[in-house]
Amino acid sequence: MLEAAERVAGRSLRSDAIDPPAVRGGAIRGLFCGGTLCAEAQLVLLRAGLAVRSNVPVPGARRAARDGSGHLLLDLGEDAYTRGRPHPMIEPELRAPRIVEALADPRVAVLLLDVVIGYGAHPDPAGAVAEALARARRRRAFVVASVTGTDADPQGYARQVARLREAGVRVAASNAEAAALAAACVGAGARAAVSRAESPAPDAARRSAAARPDRRGASRRG
Repeated sequence: MLEAAERVAGRSLRSDAIDPPAVRGGAIRGLFCGGTLCAEAQLVLLRAGLAVRSNVPVPGARRAARDGSGHLLLDLGEDAYTRGRPHPMIEPELRAPRIVEALADPRVAVLLLDVVIGYGAHPDPAGAVAEALARARRRRAFVVASVTGTDADPQGYARQVARLREAGVRVAASNAEAAALAAACVGAGARAAVSRAESPAPDAARRSAAARPDRRGASRRG
């Protein structure tokens, strides 16, 4: 399955073992442009034994609290956030204030992000993330992300990964691995959580598809 996914993606999806940093206490804050990626991350955290909240909770997760407490994963492409405004895959600047806010929140130990590239998506979503991180006054949280796309996409997978790494972001090979790393950072299964992450094959299948506009003109990726 993984070999087939790698043929579709046109690159290796295997990554070296990731050694999670020693983050003690605190919560995971996930800010997602892709709804499917947000759902997948919730499932990974639940599998790691964490209590998860979201504005679009999967079975087993709870709805987000008003005070934003707990391990919170938000789908910023959900209708409540996109009425009368572009989808965050098209305009990732809409996520920037929430990135700055999360990094200033002393409760947040890990910031989990997705970057989705392809036709119809923003020309440099990783650059938008890097700019938001640069504006943050406090960088207490460990930042981990994944890039969904290929080098055949206009933004270029390798260029996006490099941009994130330059900004101090730990880039995982898949969304599931990024979520597992976030779980490991807060002590859920430690290093074993990373090795139990789901296969990146579903991500690879999405990476190979060109983004298709939905009714709001947004990418359907994620």
